[in-house]
Amino acid sequence: MSTPDQPDQTPQPGGTPSGPPAYGAPQPGQSQQPPQAPQYGAPQAPQYGAPQSPQYGAPQGTPGYSAPAQDPGKTLGIVGLVLSFLGCLSIVGLILSIVAFNKSKKAGYKNGVALAGIIVGAVVLVISIVVGIVLGIGIGAVAEKCEELGPGTHYENGIEYTCPG
Repeated sequence: MSTPDQPDQTPQPGGTPSGPPAYGAPQPGQSQQPPQAPQYGAPQAPQYGAPQSPQYGAPQGTPGYSAPAQDPGKTLGIVGLVLSFLGCLSIVGLILSIVAFNKSKKAGYKNGVALAGIIVGAVVLVISIVVGIVLGIGIGAVAEKCEELGPGTHYENGIEYTCPG
């Protein structure tokens, strides 16, 4: 007599009990070899439901896409370019552009904005120096003429000179 918890163990012809074989017991026709432990370095099938450890350094999100690295001299190059256009601050823009260009170069980036800042800053600086020299010479010449003529308004060769008194 069998209970609902125990399968019927009546012998069948062939000498095996009826019902499913015990877990791990060999099926008829299989050899009796113990299961092998996994070899180190051998690939293993993923265990479903097991938590995966995070892959540090692997890009997250879209496969095959990683965020571009930042150029360390980009912002400084932009500031240098803007300041390079201002006559009195072109020397500051030139210096900032050179620093930005060198930072980018050391990091392995090309910084066209900083290069443009260097070129513009150098050109504007040279023009500012030339204009400063011309204005200085012109103001010096007018001051010398006013010393000759004295205070007041004077006309000489169609040019009006107003000299302070």
